Amino acid sequence: MKLVVIGIGDCGSNIAAEFVRLANRARAETGVDVLVRSYAINDDPAQLNALRKVGDKLITIQLPAPAGPGRESEAGAEMMRANGDRCLATMRAGEFFETDAFMLVASSAGCVGSGGISILARKFKERYVNKPVYALIVLPLTAESNVPAYVYNTALCLKSIDKTADAIFLFDNEKVMSEASIKSAASNDALNREIVTPFFDLLRASEKVDPKFLGTSNIGIGDIVQSLNGWTAIGYGKAQISSYGLSLFKRGDHFESKGEETVKAMEAMSSALAHFSIQCRMEDARKALYLLCVPGKNANINMARSVGNRMRELTNNGEVRGGDFYGVKDHASVTLIASRITYLDKVKDYYERASKAVEELRQKETPQP
Repeated sequence: MKLVVIGIGDCGSNIAAEFVRLANRARAETGVDVLVRSYAINDDPAQLNALRKVGDKLITIQLPAPAGPGRESEAGAEMMRANGDRCLATMRAGEFFETDAFMLVASSAGCVGSGGISILARKFKERYVNKPVYALIVLPLTAESNVPAYVYNTALCLKSIDKTADAIFLFDNEKVMSEASIKSAASNDALNREIVTPFFDLLRASEKVDPKFLGTSNIGIGDIVQSLNGWTAIGYGKAQISSYGLSLFKRGDHFESKGEETVKAMEAMSSALAHFSIQCRMEDARKALYLLCVPGKNANINMARSVGNRMRELTNNGEVRGGDFYGVKDHASVTLIASRITYLDKVKDYYERASKAVEELRQKETPQP
């Protein structure tokens, strides 16, 4: 699947740059292009300047600073209403013919991204009717979730994007930070990498690749599009595969190694379930998708079948699509998507706290006698 990624605001622009790095890796490892172009839209010239070193796949677009002192999402929405058409005109529309979907990225807590993403998403949907428009929304950290402006911006952002985008990938920033810190110091680069990595195998497996990478059941672009709708979570996990038995047996004929590899596939699936981008219940997902990646020499039919059967159990026989891909060398990895999720605690919590946040903001703005 070839994406055009549009990052809005500080957070969105940094993630858009990380998608460029992911695309470079996909090109180097599999020889496919998964990114048509990436755009970073922001009102901070210093931040945009720093991103230009990423390469010519990333184009920066500077917005004027919002008028007035407020940093609520309405200011970001107004800014995008005034400048959205100019942003679209700056983009290379001729490249959009080879685009399979648009991915708009923003933090829900700020001003530019949280307010602007829904306005720009609507413009894309009006102009490119036959192409899906997806959103990737990063929710605030726990320490930020008690700040009235962040609560209000997040609730407004979620409400508006839910009415606009075809599917919304939600990322709990606190969860992402915890997982990134396990691997290394949780820098901004590490956090952005943690957010983008789950898309890597999925995007490249759906493109036309060298036949040596093709599994027994391939995931196509249509499978992804049909699986994405409404609130969406994505998870990724992997497990190392040992080289046991290679010196004595052909892997495909060795019963013990087949059993071990199936166990590794299920281990990777368990890891993916534990690392969903936002906490959710699989039984609340009306659509789901899985992708199993293993080295070709280690593949067997039971691996993908076991992952698929488990997904159908977890979703109470919901609409499940899936496949396998032989584009890795020494591990089994599983990418899971739960979509059209009917209930999310995080979203409900922000909606419920929004009215109190509005009252607190109003009291701050009211001059004291």
